[in-house]
Amino acid sequence: METEREFTFSEAEYNELMEAQKAERMKSLRRHKLPEKLTLREALNGMTKQELEDIQYNLNLPMAKNIDRVKKAEMLDMVEPEVVKFAGRWFVSALQEQKELFDYACQHKGLLENVHCEDYRLDYLRGIGVLSCGMQDGNLVWFMPEEIQAEYQKINNGAFADAVNLNSEVMRLAAGMVFYYGIINYDELYKKICDYIDADLEFADFMGIIFNGGCWYPHVVTGQHDLMHESLMNPEALQQAQRQQGSLGYADLPYDKLYDAGQDGYIESTEAYRALAQYFMQKKGLDVLQAAEAVRSITIIIQNGYGMKEIVGFLADNQLKMDNGQDADELYRLIGQYNNTMPLWMLKGHTLADAASQPRPAVVREGRKIGRNEPCPCGSGKKYKNCCLDKEWN
Repeated sequence: METEREFTFSEAEYNELMEAQKAERMKSLRRHKLPEKLTLREALNGMTKQELEDIQYNLNLPMAKNIDRVKKAEMLDMVEPEVVKFAGRWFVSALQEQKELFDYACQHKGLLENVHCEDYRLDYLRGIGVLSCGMQDGNLVWFMPEEIQAEYQKINNGAFADAVNLNSEVMRLAAGMVFYYGIINYDELYKKICDYIDADLEFADFMGIIFNGGCWYPHVVTGQHDLMHESLMNPEALQQAQRQQGSLGYADLPYDKLYDAGQDGYIESTEAYRALAQYFMQKKGLDVLQAAEAVRSITIIIQNGYGMKEIVGFLADNQLKMDNGQDADELYRLIGQYNNTMPLWMLKGHTLADAASQPRPAVVREGRKIGRNEPCPCGSGKKYKNCCLDKEWN
């Protein structure tokens, strides 16, 4: 599988970038004071015009061609009612962790002072107007505006709790599928999900769940037409590699296996996986977590269609290259065994052995039978028996 960019690893550069982004984010959020009244109007009024425009974009609202010519009050008048309407529609796609967050807010007058939630999740909810924040006594305090609480309380009943459980199940299964398949288009994903769940689910509701989950969970990414794993580097290259497998369908996987694989950070601890991880612990003195991270990185390399050259480069960059030929040979053998037994994205979740054992479709010829000594229909100028007859037979 060809790729468009070079596979590189630089943990130090990545950490430096993350710290810089975190500092810039906090600087931006600390500009806002916690309003006395936790209303949506006050929450939006504390935002910049650019932040309000971001909400317009996220809610698919009309936006001015030149934001500098628009008064902030006009933006507030347009955005405020739309956020309330959007929240009423969006809550039906809520996941269990989101429901717990909203329940806590409603029980504490809208405040979320003692709740731990990842920054990217809070920013996502702020970006659609469901949550907001402000500084109080030197601390950043998050809250749910009163109007949004009211919309939430309208639907927060037993039926909603059941719907949230279904939403979470659907998203967990979908994440499990991209763990094994790498990428899958929404139509195919919808059909496969419906085969696993014990409920009727409309496609529009399904897509709402998927797009919400794609913003909430870091291990899945929502594209225009496909759901994909966050480690996938080149979706087009993978899809091309999958098409080259001809009639090979997606691997049929049991419910429990998919559900488990849908968890963020999931590792399929096969015998080959454990052997490779154990090797890193014994030969390089890595602890359990370090060995798991090393194997995870090798998995990403393999799943993205790279080979031993890139794996060797990764090992060298991380001081994991073997010191002698015997150890290196043993490591390469273990990597080969791991590659041969793992479900591969380019094989739609099949292992190499599984794909090889799949029955090939029979050749069906239509129309007049071509004589062995007639010109080959491919236009080569050769006789049929000396050209495509042998190819079709094989």
